[in-house]
Amino acid sequence: MTTPTRPLAVEQVKRASRALRGSIAEELTSTRPSFSRSNVRLLKFHGVFQKDNRDERSRCRDEGLTRCYQFTVRIRPAGGKLSAEQMLGVLDLADAVGDGNVRITARQGMQLHAVAKRRLKATLRRIAELNLTTLGGGGDVNCNVMCCPAPSLSEEVHRSLQEIAARVSDALMVDDAAYREIWQADRVASSPVETAGRIAPDPLYGPTYLPHKFKVGIALPEDNCSDVYAQDVGLLAVCEAGRLLGFNVLVGGGMGRILSAARSFPALAQPLVFARVEDVVPLVTTVVKIYRDFGNRSDRGKARLKYLVDSWGLERFRQAVEEQLGRRLALPRPLEVTGYEDHLGWHEQADGRWYLGIYVDGGCIGNRDTGNGDTGSLKAALRDILARVGCDVRLTPQQNLLLAGIEASRRDDIKEILAGHDVPGVEQLSNVRRWSMACPALPTCSAAITEAQRFVPEILAALEDELSELGLSDERFTLRVTGCPNGCTRSYLADVALVGRSIDVERNVEKFAIFIGGDTLGRRLNTLYQDLVPADQVVPLLRRLLRRYQQQRHDGESLGDFFARLGVDQLQSGTVDT
Repeated sequence: MTTPTRPLAVEQVKRASRALRGSIAEELTSTRPSFSRSNVRLLKFHGVFQKDNRDERSRCRDEGLTRCYQFTVRIRPAGGKLSAEQMLGVLDLADAVGDGNVRITARQGMQLHAVAKRRLKATLRRIAELNLTTLGGGGDVNCNVMCCPAPSLSEEVHRSLQEIAARVSDALMVDDAAYREIWQADRVASSPVETAGRIAPDPLYGPTYLPHKFKVGIALPEDNCSDVYAQDVGLLAVCEAGRLLGFNVLVGGGMGRILSAARSFPALAQPLVFARVEDVVPLVTTVVKIYRDFGNRSDRGKARLKYLVDSWGLERFRQAVEEQLGRRLALPRPLEVTGYEDHLGWHEQADGRWYLGIYVDGGCIGNRDTGNGDTGSLKAALRDILARVGCDVRLTPQQNLLLAGIEASRRDDIKEILAGHDVPGVEQLSNVRRWSMACPALPTCSAAITEAQRFVPEILAALEDELSELGLSDERFTLRVTGCPNGCTRSYLADVALVGRSIDVERNVEKFAIFIGGDTLGRRLNTLYQDLVPADQVVPLLRRLLRRYQQQRHDGESLGDFFARLGVDQLQSGTVDT
């Protein structure tokens, strides 16, 4: 007789949460700087994350606290789309309640950091007044829907993609009754919350929501900037004569892994079916329902959709979707990803106006010291541009931003403002810097083992020198760094990835796993090259690999393709001329 498995703690918390209410409202009124463990889990659904600032722990201990608690608030605009007024409002809010910085996420969202518990309610209320939301910013529901932000294709295609992103986001949005009740108590909830004296479960997600988080991304074959293969559901657009016909629907992608567990793996999403535009939302909703009902709820490490797809196989999964919809579905169209853009610099839009892609160092919009006694500020420049010129804002999957809808006559005004605030143009960026990305990691991410964002400047400076010496400065390759194996920067697709693994506390030595051989277009997973590399050995190791590439590459061969062709064994055993 099989012994029933005990439900995971997170599953028990969700079931007992009263549709995500928990006792959050009661704890908000407490003078304690933190929330209870169960409410911390529920707050993620509301887009609020309790953090412990490890840099400040000694100070907090002096004040009698075991942890230095503060909160991250994550805003989720579908497709990274914002108005000038909304962006200005978020910048003001960062100054008023946080550390003054706005961080762009790798899913085209925004985060406010270092928010005190006592300011949470006012913060989320102000975000709602900006017609933005944090609901679904985390938790076991659909995350922010990603979409190519650039309006450089036909106006109809761009508008259609953005509309689909908004429609999918709305269809998969968790019920907002608890959110409004807790954070905007005097607002009327948008749906009934009680039936015969009982709180009704979420109409889509049910009483226990999903087994884990869920991610959707929309991309174009010629521009896979949203990394469609890394998504639980990827929508790869099928266009013809400037019109959007539909999408190849891909399922089962995901980046998170446990490096010490052999059966834990990242995965590329696989083409499942072709869906016309009008069928996409019902089809994606059906995939969510199947995942809700059949995903693994007994092992958190195997709970993502990719494990269900791997266990069932693509054909069985397709049959389950067809059974739910009650009809046969078309097979995927023959389609390949052929391009990947970061959209930096000036580009003409389909409507004759212009957009400008601006590099955001570390994804952080805030003040920086230029080193000559002056303070350059992207944030100040943005305020000036948005107030004087007025344009829309698009957040990119590479943690940069676009200013869109700019009249040609205002381009010089914007150039002058940016120069006046010492904001570098794309022509001033090295390729390795331009195509790098890192997660925030320490000091506040609870999953972080090592540094990431604060380690990257040292890595980039060394690599810039090395690439210049080797004559490789013009080579384009992706470098992604994370402080843990969760893959928040989609690191397992990169040409080169550094993944935080451990730290020797006594010696204060951080160690990384180095992965190589991904694809610049986001179509291939990379491979572990060497594990537990001390931080001071990362650059020497990469230097040897770059020299090998410089000496042995084929004409036109990219760095990732070179690594994939030779393979890890040959790269580890070969020699390099010095």
